[in-house]
Amino acid sequence: MGLFGKKKERDIDTYLEGYSKSNNSLGSKLTSLLGGFNGINDELMENLLVVLIEADVGVTTSEKIIDRLKDKIQADFIKNKKECIEALVSVMKEIYDEEHVPELEFIIGQTQLVMMVGVNGSGKTTSISKLAKYYMDMGYSVGLIAADTFRAGAVDQLVRWAERLGIHCVTGKENADPSSVLVDGCRYFKENKVDIIIADTAGRLQNKRNLMNELTKMKKVVGRELPGAPHEVWLTIDSTTGQNGLSQAAQFIEATDITGVILTKMDGTSKGGIVLAIKDQYNLPIRFITYGEDISSITEFYLDGYLRTVIEEAENA
Repeated sequence: MGLFGKKKERDIDTYLEGYSKSNNSLGSKLTSLLGGFNGINDELMENLLVVLIEADVGVTTSEKIIDRLKDKIQADFIKNKKECIEALVSVMKEIYDEEHVPELEFIIGQTQLVMMVGVNGSGKTTSISKLAKYYMDMGYSVGLIAADTFRAGAVDQLVRWAERLGIHCVTGKENADPSSVLVDGCRYFKENKVDIIIADTAGRLQNKRNLMNELTKMKKVVGRELPGAPHEVWLTIDSTTGQNGLSQAAQFIEATDITGVILTKMDGTSKGGIVLAIKDQYNLPIRFITYGEDISSITEFYLDGYLRTVIEEAENA
C-alpha cells in the first residue's frame, strides 16, 4: 500500500439512494415547470425561483441562479426544455465551483486530526462512526476521541461504536473539561500512532457564545499537541433543518475555521438544495452526506452525482 489510502470507488446506485427523496421532489417540479418550455418569460423565471427556494437553495443563491440562467438562455438562444435543463445544470456547477474545492488528502503514516462540530441532534456522533468505518475500509488506521463530555450517553455511544469497529476511543471522566480530553487523546495517539484521529466535541447551540469560545480553545490545544491540528474541522448539519442550517454555519464559522460540511439525513428531506446555498454563501464544500441508519450509509459528496439526481427526472420526462 502506498502513502495514500485506496480511494473508494463510487457506487452510483448507492450514491443516488442518498438523494432518493431530497432531489426527486425538485426534479419532479422542474419537470412540471419546464415541460412546455419554449422561451424565457418572467412568469416562468419567478416560478423557477420559488421552486429553488422551496428546495432550500436559499433566496440569495436562488436569485443568483435565476439571473445567470436568464443571461445564458438569452446568450445561447435556448428554445427547448433539454437545453434549458442543461443550462440550469451549468449554472449550478458555476455556483458550486467544485474545481476549486481542495481534494481531501490523508496520508498513511502521518497522523492527522479531524475535529467534528455541530449542534445537538445534527447526527455528529453517528457520523463519526460512519467516517471511521469509511476510512478504515480505505486502508487507514483510525482512532477516536470522545470529547463530548456533557451530553448524557455521548461518550458511551462513541465507545460502543469503537468497540464494534475494533479501534481505540480515548475518554475522560464525566463532565471533564473537553480540552483536557483532547490533549489526552492527542498524546495517546502520538504514542499509539494512527493515520486519522476523529474527535467528537459537545453539541453547540449557536446562540451560546461561551460554548462557542470553548470551541476556539479546543482548536488551540490540539494545535499545540499535533502540528497543524486540527487538519480538518467538519460541521455536521441536519439537512432536514433547512435554512436554519445556514444560521448554524455562520456561527460556527465565526468560532472556528470550518473546512467542510457533512450533511446528515439526506434520505429524510425533500430540500437538498442547501448544498448549493452553503457553498455559495460561505464557500464551504460539502465533504460527505449520510442517508440512513446503517454504519455504511455515508459517501463523499461529488457535484455530478448530486446534479444528476436533481435533474435526471426532469430530463427523462
